[in-house]
Amino acid sequence: MNSNRKPTGQTTYETRERAGGTTQGRPSQNQPRKKRLRFKPNKEGMLALAILVLIVAVIITLVILTIRAIVNAVSSGGEETSSSTTESTAELPSVKAWNDGYTQTSVSSSDIASGSLILVNFEQYYSLTDSITRELTSLYGSTGHNSLFVLRDAEVRIRRDISAPMRNMLTALVEANADTLGTDSSHDRVIISSGYRNTEKQAELYNDSIGTEDENLVAKPGYSEHHTGYAIDLNVFTVDGKTVEMRENEQAWLEENCAKYGFVIRYEGSKFEITGILDEPWHFRYVGIPHATYMMENGLCLEEYLELLKTDYTYPQSPLEISTEDAEYLVYYVPASTDSTTFVPVPPESVGTYEISGNNVDGFIVTVTKN
Repeated sequence: MNSNRKPTGQTTYETRERAGGTTQGRPSQNQPRKKRLRFKPNKEGMLALAILVLIVAVIITLVILTIRAIVNAVSSGGEETSSSTTESTAELPSVKAWNDGYTQTSVSSSDIASGSLILVNFEQYYSLTDSITRELTSLYGSTGHNSLFVLRDAEVRIRRDISAPMRNMLTALVEANADTLGTDSSHDRVIISSGYRNTEKQAELYNDSIGTEDENLVAKPGYSEHHTGYAIDLNVFTVDGKTVEMRENEQAWLEENCAKYGFVIRYEGSKFEITGILDEPWHFRYVGIPHATYMMENGLCLEEYLELLKTDYTYPQSPLEISTEDAEYLVYYVPASTDSTTFVPVPPESVGTYEISGNNVDGFIVTVTKN
């Protein structure tokens, strides 16, 4: 046996190489071949895959629909809110300033000494005492004289514009006290002891009072309210010819009701430190119905009331609102200009009518009677 003979498997390989070499390096038929992996799904796999794809598609669709719904809801909500806000805004009534439509009227700055709210006291001089006579009316021989009232003398005069409210007040007083007062000589009657006084008359009274117990009761010339024509002194003239103060029931009626006619009891003892005048229950001062009403209800004397208006109700601050049985009023203060003319704000006719009064100090009071 030849020991150089190679194994059969090797010989086969070398022979193929010599034969042409085209199959050089190719494994022999006895070498294992590589297998390719092939996916051959069955029917169950295909069905599972289809279901999975369907589920994913459904989920994606639901997500898209949900997102769209949220976007639409937000957009719609914004529009509704905007619409609602617009509607609410449109429905709110417009709020106008209290002085909407007010204009200015010019008055002489010197007119601060004119009007029913002028202040005259021991400190505040009145300069028009002897120049207002044409604004006065004599009560002698006038309606009611010697029936509704009697006079201390034939010289009693008052402002023409307060004669009607004075008569109305006295008529109501007598009717409410028919058991003590009447309108003929068989009854006690109201007596008007004093009205307007000129400077000369006041000087006479003041000089006569010096050194007497009445010295502190009589004002100096130029400082008496009687100079204005807006003040009256009321007493009772008895059937036996005496002049006495109002009795308790009569005085109580006046205290309770005089404001309804525009009058106040000017001097009360409790206000002496302010007015400088002792208690004078017979002294009535005309200021106008709304002002008298407010002063009486709040326990104010004229000095306090005018100071309140200047402090809290100076235009264009909100005005003082006053209500009475018959009307509603707006009241405000306007400072007088240092120039010869002051421009005073006043309401349009659609709001109401107005009156302007000086305070005889530093400005004007506007009283609006609302429509």
